[in-house]
Amino acid sequence: MPSPLLPAPRAPTPACYLLTHVVGLPLILACLAWWTQDSGLDMHIARALFDPALDDFPLHASRWLELLGHRIVLALPIGVGLAAAGVAVASFRIPAWRRWRGVALAVAATCLTGQLLINQLKHHTMLPRPYDLETLGGYTPYPVHWWTWARARAGGALPSGHAGAGYALLSLYFAGWALGRPAWRWAGLAVGVAGGVGFSAVRILQGAHFLSQTIWSAALMWLLAAVFFYPLIAGRTAGGPPRAPGVS
Repeated sequence: MPSPLLPAPRAPTPACYLLTHVVGLPLILACLAWWTQDSGLDMHIARALFDPALDDFPLHASRWLELLGHRIVLALPIGVGLAAAGVAVASFRIPAWRRWRGVALAVAATCLTGQLLINQLKHHTMLPRPYDLETLGGYTPYPVHWWTWARARAGGALPSGHAGAGYALLSLYFAGWALGRPAWRWAGLAVGVAGGVGFSAVRILQGAHFLSQTIWSAALMWLLAAVFFYPLIAGRTAGGPPRAPGVS
């Protein structure tokens, strides 16, 4: 129940929320990703990191980057998603946790759906990893088309799963917003951006992803979080507490 001494944060109108968070920011990120690829910035960065003498990216086989930035990182969104799902399930037995149910479900949906969707999309996009390109020590030419129905022709790199794992933490921004906790909201944004940028940088340094592929992941994860949190933020009554689906 909101404190009588502090006004409850005003919920955005559905139209404003849809235009800014569901459409606006994902569209800006999508345009940035497209420009990064089309302008040649992708290849410029990849060539700067490529060592012709080695015919490879020097950090491609780094054991620490491989362990921390490649293997372990994928457990992050799955762990957060499962933990949030656990809170939602436990809220049916623990009355004090009921107010967290909707937020926990939205966090779980964002983290788990994001990884599933990214995993499927990369099997139908043709842009490969930098180290797979024949001009960067690999074996395949730069593709002409983006999409393919044949999984065998897919590049397996767009969007980036590891960047998506970090950007899944953007759900914490929306969680803080839905709960009416500004400090949690902005801390969640900082954690999500830092996680996404950090994991993206690791994979770019390894030659495993182009910059644009990681930006596409940011656009997708923000879109998913904005959609799943819509009923908790824009769908709640004006001046009222966050509304959890199925909770009266």
